Amino acid sequence: MTIPEFNFSNAIFHIFRTGGPKGFLWKFALAYGVCGMLMYALMGWAFAPIFASMFNPDVANDPDAMDALVLENMGRIFGGYAIIMVAALLLWIMFEAASQRRYMRGDGFGLRFSADEGRLLVLGLIFFGIFLATYIGLFVVMALVIGTSVAVSGDSGAGAGLAGVLMFVLIIAYFVGLLFIMVRLSPAAALTIRDRKIRFSSAWRVSKGKGWAIFGSWMLQYLIMYGVMIVVYLIVIALAFATVMPSLMGSGGAEDPAEVLAALSTPGALVTALVAGFLLSAVGALFLHAFDGPAALAAKTDPEWVNQDAIGDTFG
Repeated sequence: MTIPEFNFSNAIFHIFRTGGPKGFLWKFALAYGVCGMLMYALMGWAFAPIFASMFNPDVANDPDAMDALVLENMGRIFGGYAIIMVAALLLWIMFEAASQRRYMRGDGFGLRFSADEGRLLVLGLIFFGIFLATYIGLFVVMALVIGTSVAVSGDSGAGAGLAGVLMFVLIIAYFVGLLFIMVRLSPAAALTIRDRKIRFSSAWRVSKGKGWAIFGSWMLQYLIMYGVMIVVYLIVIALAFATVMPSLMGSGGAEDPAEVLAALSTPGALVTALVAGFLLSAVGALFLHAFDGPAALAAKTDPEWVNQDAIGDTFG
């Protein structure tokens, strides 16, 4: 397999320059779309009683009736939510591993739960720990700033204003710093798949001198995704109007909550909802895979690895 040079163009379009068996992208999108559609369906089933109550004035306007409805469906709601959370985590791990294997090994599409997925799970927990620690640290620093400002200035408006300005600066600095860390550590997943062992700190070295290209690629990919998703949403809205509006206009019950609920519960409306879930998930999957590309290319062009004999084992 020929490894492309790391530059801005290759980083952006690495999704199309991975090599390997053909058909990966449409299989990846199709599988993700089906899984997303099933997740939307499960979510709809879990929260159906609450959704239906919104169109029942006797329940929606009565707090006691709403509380009773929630208690009655507690197992369904929280059970469904728990299943969704676990399923979402497992799907993220499996699709992320499939994405990285494509970039780093040129594999065809396949979902499984193997050592690769286990290592990515541990890596994800490390990143979550970093985010949680920095988030808590932000609030600790903000509390210190507020306390110091009040202690120095008392209850005067100047003290409150100073605290507000400092908090704003801290929040901006926090997000900039967090983004910087995420960019510099972004090759970690690709390195973990490449070397078949958890790689975390090595990502900082691999991304050295490539951070701006990775960040710029993400920004351009995000703008492209934003435009494409607007088109997808317009398609979904058009489908919704085509399936729901005829039922409402035919019954003349656009102002009757019961008629609205009946229109939203027709087979055509439910199929439209599933199609929307499929389209949004499938298109989103392609961009998630694309976002992996720049950091994966940084890992693939690591000067301390590209000349090693292990490259043959990785792409063999």
